[in-house]
Amino acid sequence: TTASASSPASAARFAPAPFRRGSHSAPNGDSHRRGAQPVGSLRRLRGLRASASSSSSSSSSASSGGPLYVDERGDASSDSVMADDLDSSRSRVTGEEIIHKTPWMQFKHLTYVDPTGKERAWDMVARSTRAPGARADAVCVFATLRKKGEEDTTLLVRQFRPPLNGETIELPAGLIDGDEAPETAALRELKEETGYVGVVTPGGASTPALPLSPGLTDETVCVVRCVVDLDAPENLTPKQELEGSEFITVLRVPVKGLRKSLDAFADRGYHVFAGLHMMACGMEMAD
Repeated sequence: TTASASSPASAARFAPAPFRRGSHSAPNGDSHRRGAQPVGSLRRLRGLRASASSSSSSSSSASSGGPLYVDERGDASSDSVMADDLDSSRSRVTGEEIIHKTPWMQFKHLTYVDPTGKERAWDMVARSTRAPGARADAVCVFATLRKKGEEDTTLLVRQFRPPLNGETIELPAGLIDGDEAPETAALRELKEETGYVGVVTPGGASTPALPLSPGLTDETVCVVRCVVDLDAPENLTPKQELEGSEFITVLRVPVKGLRKSLDAFADRGYHVFAGLHMMACGMEMAD
């Protein structure tokens, strides 16, 4: 049942403190600070909010001047539509310029329009390697290793990352080649980086393309779950198939207590990949 504006679901909305000039900053300089909107633009946006909610018996959130926070449960769909009309879904990119390009990366300058109609600018980095029509730039592999009589383990990789000037703890991962399916790319990367042969988990095919750092880049990754049978002949003596520039140490850790293992790596000075740590936290909460 769709909730009315006065229903408990709609009443779950709340509005934070109103916008303040300079209260939010973007990584592109003072002229592009999100909070540095002209007073007229703020009044215009607030007017849109107040107008859109004038027929609602619960208009306090819109008239407060702050962004709307909406209950996204199924019985609050009408409120979700209102928030989409009033907030960031009005924004759009209107132009892009490639400032610098290498075989691997592109540095771009974007022009976009914010919800008030004001034109703004943003700088970003993109990969040059994504094939037309590819689902994502890369894949990450969460492999569950199973052996009779032993607890389940998983595989992590440790490698030096020049941008961090340090070693990271990550999932096995790599770029998708051409129009390769994410599941195919995942099993290939697993074999190349760890030496193990896996199969995609039944019912656990690739995730959608997930953004990694959307304030900086449009790079996306698919996470693929697979199972490695350690009793299978092909996994008795795993051997990596690394490229000449790759120097990867394979780590086998218990699935149970993964978050604590990652924290221990961080305490030793390694950089733990954010997506991996969030996954471990989710697994812990599910337990």
